[in-house]
Amino acid sequence: MDTLFGPDSAVWQLHSDFSGLVGGLRALAVQSLEPRALAGVRQFSRFGDRPDQRLRETIDFIDTITYGDMDEVRSAIAAVRRLHEPVEGVVPDSGAAFSANDPFLLAWVHNAMVESICFAYERFHPEVDHALYDRYVAEMTRFAELMGCEMTEVPLRYGDLSQWVWRQPNLVVNEATMEAFTILERLRPAGFVGQVYPFVMRWLYASLPNWVTLQLDRSVSTMEESLIWVGLKIGGELSMGITAPSPRRLRAQSQYAQEDADATR
Repeated sequence: MDTLFGPDSAVWQLHSDFSGLVGGLRALAVQSLEPRALAGVRQFSRFGDRPDQRLRETIDFIDTITYGDMDEVRSAIAAVRRLHEPVEGVVPDSGAAFSANDPFLLAWVHNAMVESICFAYERFHPEVDHALYDRYVAEMTRFAELMGCEMTEVPLRYGDLSQWVWRQPNLVVNEATMEAFTILERLRPAGFVGQVYPFVMRWLYASLPNWVTLQLDRSVSTMEESLIWVGLKIGGELSMGITAPSPRRLRAQSQYAQEDADATR
């Protein structure tokens, strides 16, 4: 089967875990700290009016990238880039120009997502060798290149990636950012994660730098963070036990298993 990633990839391992969705939700929060990226979402996206639908579409896109065959992957990326084409304008406060297909902004969105998924998986699985995250970051550059990211702005190691994200000079918390976080708080994802979503949001706030949570007035105490963590760990374990894999993932697993069986005959 011709896919962007395979069963032995770090991408399959991280994206199939409960923490992958938690990390993806954190990525939406981190991405909103970049005024140009947020302006494109606010001015052209349905996220404010129909956040649950937009979230489902994003989850399906990542599912396609992870488990779909290459025709599906290229088609999904081309569709997103077409949607990006008219998304151009200026940030109201600063007048800074933005374009959704700008290679640097694509790199920002990509890096924030990859960093957040690594961050979440690391917190849920502290026993895992950190080499896994470097492998994941390197594998995801295949996706970044297909998306049209500025590849000189896409680090190959997790530590470098995290530094890149949090050293961006334009990150800010303002009225638009606060509105984006309010929308995130109203989300109710489908499936079991929706049942523990208040825990997810509180964990998300605890995972962000202090300068962000202080300006958002969403600081989380050490004791509260510990209780949140217990709730999420229990919720994550239950979710992994009762949530069925996506049809696309099941198809890919079946086809790879068949290929392995054919190769051993």
